[in-house]
Amino acid sequence: MEINAGNMNALTTKVNTAFNKYLTVAPSLYQRFSMTVPSSSGENFYPRIAEIGGLREWVGERQIEQLRVGSFRIPNRTFEQTLGIRREDLEDDQFGVLTPAIEQLGYNASVLPDELVFDALMAGTTTVCMDGQNFFDPDHQTYDQNGRVIAYSNVGVPQSGETAGPAWYLFDTTRPLKPMIFQPRRPFTVTAKTQVSEGNVFNENRFLWGVDGRCAAGVGMYQVAYRSTRPISGASFQDALTAMASQRRKDGTPYGIRPNLMVVPTNLEGSGRLLLNAEFVPSTGGTNAVSVSNPWKGAAELLIAPRLSLTNGG
Repeated sequence: MEINAGNMNALTTKVNTAFNKYLTVAPSLYQRFSMTVPSSSGENFYPRIAEIGGLREWVGERQIEQLRVGSFRIPNRTFEQTLGIRREDLEDDQFGVLTPAIEQLGYNASVLPDELVFDALMAGTTTVCMDGQNFFDPDHQTYDQNGRVIAYSNVGVPQSGETAGPAWYLFDTTRPLKPMIFQPRRPFTVTAKTQVSEGNVFNENRFLWGVDGRCAAGVGMYQVAYRSTRPISGASFQDALTAMASQRRKDGTPYGIRPNLMVVPTNLEGSGRLLLNAEFVPSTGGTNAVSVSNPWKGAAELLIAPRLSLTNGG
């Protein structure tokens, strides 16, 4: 390719098209259980929501659910990736190598939200959330049917005779308030430094294309999230459902939480499919190997997340 203004303008158009193509078509998983909260500053401050409120009969004065601003914050982060190519290589390439490399930049930008959200999810056992406890923690608080404060745990740990396996997760995604937060600040765009008079070309003899943007991810509502390292089974699933359903408001009214999404790493895909998709499962009682109807078929949707940890204990 001859290096001149016309060819470089055509190349810029081709690069932008290639970048934008993969910026929008790459699959994402984080949206299934995350709320997107746009940001307009260096960080977002999130209020503490003491409980997931509900309507009540209006008797007497209104009861105000006070939001405390600044309970926790998620600072934005800046990300970049830059490609360079020697002038001689570009002259001889005819866009053959450059185009897929730029498409990869677009793909990388599109999957970054997944990376950030799943990293934040896996760090949930050590990340403080809106109530001052870690997101996944045995010492959250809820209320009993009489309105008394009691401990609540959204962590499933191995019981007697069980061995810890990779972590899997249950989410109730039916509500506006979601378990995780993705926080976009500035969208990802590609910038070209391709003028022959620019320093990188004049001094270094290379053309540059750089992608950058700002965003962040963090934890949201712990009440609608549950983490377990127990083997996936009907018993561990039932215990998780029971725990999540036990949460109540101050007046003793149940939240009515029921998870509709199970998220597992790839090495638990078989166990997850057996629990949620199989028509029949092996019987756990008796000495003869028989199959029985699966009571948990369709109880939740299964999502396989390649970014989750495969190691035992999560």
